[in-house]
Amino acid sequence: MAVQNVPGLTRENEVLFDTLCMAAKRLFDCPIAHISVVEENTQWYKSVVGIELEEMPKNNSFCTHTIMAGTPMVVPDLSLDPKFKDHPMVAEGGPQARFYAGVPLILSSGFRFGSLCVLDFVAHAAPSEKDLDILTELGRAVVAALEKAPAQAAAPPPTSSQDTFLTLVGHELRTPLTIIHGSIRMLDTRLEGEINKKLSQSAIKSSDHLSKLIATILEFSDMRTGELRLKEETTNLAELARDIADDHTTAAEAGGKTFHVPVCDLPAAILADKAHIKICLISLLMNSVLHGGDIISLYIGQNHDGDIELRVNDNGKIDESVELSELYKPFIVGGDVERRGTGGGLGLGLPLTRRLVELHGGEFEVIVDEAGTTACMRLPKWRLRG
Repeated sequence: MAVQNVPGLTRENEVLFDTLCMAAKRLFDCPIAHISVVEENTQWYKSVVGIELEEMPKNNSFCTHTIMAGTPMVVPDLSLDPKFKDHPMVAEGGPQARFYAGVPLILSSGFRFGSLCVLDFVAHAAPSEKDLDILTELGRAVVAALEKAPAQAAAPPPTSSQDTFLTLVGHELRTPLTIIHGSIRMLDTRLEGEINKKLSQSAIKSSDHLSKLIATILEFSDMRTGELRLKEETTNLAELARDIADDHTTAAEAGGKTFHVPVCDLPAAILADKAHIKICLISLLMNSVLHGGDIISLYIGQNHDGDIELRVNDNGKIDESVELSELYKPFIVGGDVERRGTGGGLGLGLPLTRRLVELHGGEFEVIVDEAGTTACMRLPKWRLRG
């Protein structure tokens, strides 16, 4: 049978066909619209909006008459039409349908298999030629959609083994680490003696560091899979910089580094994802602590174009043989860099920072000159509030 060879003509209801029915329903201001399929003995529905309809005998179908018509079939009042006044859908005791308008659905082969129609429970005036022309075009759209092979579900983007590893490791480690971290803190409150306290504090710092690594892993994984989203809010960068300095000055000093008091020359707060900006600044700061020179500074202000700049600078020097573009790639920890070790870090900080800055509509770059190395986050000036 010709109907069975139509690629999209299955009994599954699909949003596209519901949408076409909704368009027809609104065009004629009717409560019901459907796409019917008339087979040898029965009629069933590809789509129905406004009512629930079950498969019915072909002889009870309005659409059987529509199929046989060469033009749209319109019945302003079904109860006044001799063909339909005794129909179960029209006569007293039934739903008492009154208005009907439908167009035949005709395959490119010329085979007529059903209709697109609208129904109402009150009589209508005869519709305009323009409305009937639009209904005819909607019917053609139904046929075109049915004759086209259904689209395959979009395949998920290819996932590298690195991405899979990062996601699995991040989630698997987070829960036990949270328990370990909390337990160590509880023990710390009960321990006595200088040596025990020193050991517990060392364990707390190590678990803090591991927590940050895991958070970076998960953020980077989300970045690669497109799951990162901005949660923008008014953010005071001066306060944020002070908080970061308070949390990381000790770590810098423990590494033999000097961390200057952050300077913020911005006249107002900015609109940004505070958590993401914090991740960026911490990543850049820790990069300098682990791999940079012995003097570190953080400056926040505006450049000559009015754009917002957040600069983490250290006096470390990068060897000329190092390709700066390589630093933006994951798992690259700097290579042969003068005064920069390879201990600590996963090489995710710079690529993650770059992506987060780009999500804010900005730019990120590493600048190398005679004075040292500067990691610069540049955000558009429209983000400045006030």
